[in-house]
Amino acid sequence: MRLPSLNGQVSPLLPVALAPMALVAVFILVIVWVSFQSGTLGTVHSNYTLENYHDVLGDSAIYGVIWNTLWFAFSTVFFALIIGLPIAWLTERTTIPGKPAIYVIMTLGLLIPGIFVAMGWTFIAHPRIGFINRWLVDLFALDDGPVNIATPLGMGFVQGMNLAPLAFILTTQMFRAMNPMLEEAARTAGMSAAATLRRVTLPLAGPAILAAVIYIFIVGIATFDIPAVIGLGNRVYLFSTYLFTLTFPEDMEPRYGITGAVGVLMIVVALALTAWYGRVLQKGNRYQVITGKGYRPKMLDLGGWNWAAWAMIAVYALISKFVPIALVGFIAFAPYVAPPSLEMWEQLSLNNFYNVNWELVWRGMKHTLILMFVVPLAVMVCAFAISWLVVRTRSRGRYALEFGAFLPHTVPELLFAIGALLVALFVLKDYVPLYGTVWLIALVYLVTRLPFATRALNGALLQIHKELEEAAYVSGLTMLRASRRVLLPLLRPTLMSVWIWTALLVYREVTVAVFLATESNITLTAVVWSYWAAAGMTEASVVTTLMILFFSPLLLLFWIFGRRSALAEE
Repeated sequence: MRLPSLNGQVSPLLPVALAPMALVAVFILVIVWVSFQSGTLGTVHSNYTLENYHDVLGDSAIYGVIWNTLWFAFSTVFFALIIGLPIAWLTERTTIPGKPAIYVIMTLGLLIPGIFVAMGWTFIAHPRIGFINRWLVDLFALDDGPVNIATPLGMGFVQGMNLAPLAFILTTQMFRAMNPMLEEAARTAGMSAAATLRRVTLPLAGPAILAAVIYIFIVGIATFDIPAVIGLGNRVYLFSTYLFTLTFPEDMEPRYGITGAVGVLMIVVALALTAWYGRVLQKGNRYQVITGKGYRPKMLDLGGWNWAAWAMIAVYALISKFVPIALVGFIAFAPYVAPPSLEMWEQLSLNNFYNVNWELVWRGMKHTLILMFVVPLAVMVCAFAISWLVVRTRSRGRYALEFGAFLPHTVPELLFAIGALLVALFVLKDYVPLYGTVWLIALVYLVTRLPFATRALNGALLQIHKELEEAAYVSGLTMLRASRRVLLPLLRPTLMSVWIWTALLVYREVTVAVFLATESNITLTAVVWSYWAAAGMTEASVVTTLMILFFSPLLLLFWIFGRRSALAEE
């Protein structure tokens, strides 16, 4: 791949752009390599074999895992769309008041960690300790609680509500851009509003909805936090939790070859779904209905139905986020896990805060803060190098960079975590001691957060005419100095938004932190998981409550800089 130079100054950016690509390739290739290995890995006693694939495909348990994963993923898609799609339509195609507040609710809903929501729903509807079940058992003298959230369908319900903001974000632009003249023609022809929605609006939105379905399904098959918190203790395994038990078995040595084989199968499924997703997006031009002639947005007046629309949104916000998190906060002060009551309110205290290992919490906080500073900086540097080469050069090699930057978006991040673990244990152990360090987690965060950053910077760079840089070159500035003096000031709103967004994702991330956690590199989310996995629900609730308190100012900062970025683009 040969990239053209500009006054000989492109070369400094090329190594920076290729470094994360190399990490992506190494993480994936080592999973494939390990999947064909048996014996003691990394020694002369290992050999190549297909035994791991034979063991996986010959294990009847894997087919139960596949069934659970599919059932969970399909229910996740169903609940995410049945909630997110109507809210997107109401926001973009109607006169519902308070639209900025809807965007706030959905954006915050996307950022709140799934592990917090899963903990709350465990307290609500777990078959043994769920408050609803305990109330129903006492009220009707039942032997067992009738509600069970610890099923693929129950977990899919929780995950679907958690991903409804993602469905909202993926479909709002489509509803915003749809030409209302076609709907008006249908109404003129005598169709009712419901018939117009069913026969005109939804068919036109078909590609965008199908793309959202595929994307949410991809997320669903690799989700770890909600299936782990709700299902793992009840031995309901999905792909992600099954991989976790293979990687960290309780009563035997890890079988990394089996882990690699299952990982390869997940990679194949994810890439196939991503290829389908790409084809759906490519065919979207058949449904383009915006032209330069006669296009004007027109909103449907809800009239007296505004209150009903807002009631639906408020109920969703309450049951999906507020109530579960409020229950986690309640358990943080309760002496034991029990439903809220007047008696329990009188017993609330700070005793649980004294039971927490604060040295462990401060260590987790230190590592989390290091990651929140280092990872966004590294992501922005690499993303800027990639975006500049993609947008400002005309070489065919830029397509390879574009593909490499997007690839981490298509592969589940838990596989990058497993790949990084295997690299640290069996490839670099004698050269670079990365295992058990916070830098190993940082490397995985770098590659998994790169796609969003490059997409954001690509769009921002396209809005800056290259004549500004050319004028700087004519004035004698090098490419690096021109970038620092010209591009970076203009990109500041986007860079700040990317920085804060990346820092928020690092703060809330669970999967990578848990898969790579040791005592020497544990993060706050891994501390929460360690308490929860050890049945320390009150201690986990304490740490979660503190994380939520620290999380709120970060959300406010993101909202402030996000609004400034939007104003700057306007």
